[in-house]
Amino acid sequence: MNRLKLFMTILDSGVDARKACIEAGFRTFDECREKLLCLADSIPRGGFDGDTPGPEPANEKSCRDETESLSVHTDGASRGNPGPASAAAIAYSPGGEMLAARSAALGKATNNEAEYRGLILGLRLAEHLGARRVTIRMDSELVVRQMKGEYKIRNSRLGELAEEARRAASFFERVGYEHVSREQNLDADRLANEVLDDAAGS
Repeated sequence: MNRLKLFMTILDSGVDARKACIEAGFRTFDECREKLLCLADSIPRGGFDGDTPGPEPANEKSCRDETESLSVHTDGASRGNPGPASAAAIAYSPGGEMLAARSAALGKATNNEAEYRGLILGLRLAEHLGARRVTIRMDSELVVRQMKGEYKIRNSRLGELAEEARRAASFFERVGYEHVSREQNLDADRLANEVLDDAAGS
């Protein structure tokens, strides 16, 4: 389900429109309104019932392309390894625009477990946004190589998490995995550590 469909579903439940925008993954009400106007402009003037499909309107394609192929940066953090842990994911459009972010406290976990949880969180975020193709970018070389089949998974707990990630990835037409440096993953790293900071301060 893409963000606009999710927005309409939430809106039908009777909640406030601005709240529905945020819950559907839009950053602002104005962003949501722009996408709705874009979608409305693409509807054929004669309606849909009984119409012979014509060529796809260019602006409809541009609206849909925004979330069909996403780049998702993910990260996991653990203070103690094992210790208090968190995961984070940030989705970007093909043009580099930040679309949505998610983070979660994980309780006690190792760093590698947290990295896998970040991966799973990122895949679910991409599904939530209606993506069909995803490139996962993360600074854990171990997880990237294990997901690409280049490294064997010898730890049973990591094996369970890898299988959960594969199930989440099966939703998409294509999922790519790319190892990036920590410097190229600062926003996701910062978000994961903010969760730990908040938990430590509570």
